Amino acid sequence: MFARVTETNGMVHWINLNHVRELIVKPGKHGQPTTTEVCIDNQFVAKVFRVTEPPEQILGQVGA
Repeated sequence: MFARVTETNGMVHWINLNHVRELIVKPGKHGQPTTTEVCIDNQFVAKVFRVTEPPEQILGQVGA
């Protein structure tokens, strides 16, 4: 199961939802938009993506 996410810099990634450890909502400060941190953790990589999509939209792609 993969989901398409867009980083705050505009770069698009396909992430494997089986490797997502947690989704953290980060409220925007000083007029910045709210972002979501996607924490990926598997045998080969540990990475955090700061993306523009809310968690509901990311997880909603599972059945689509």
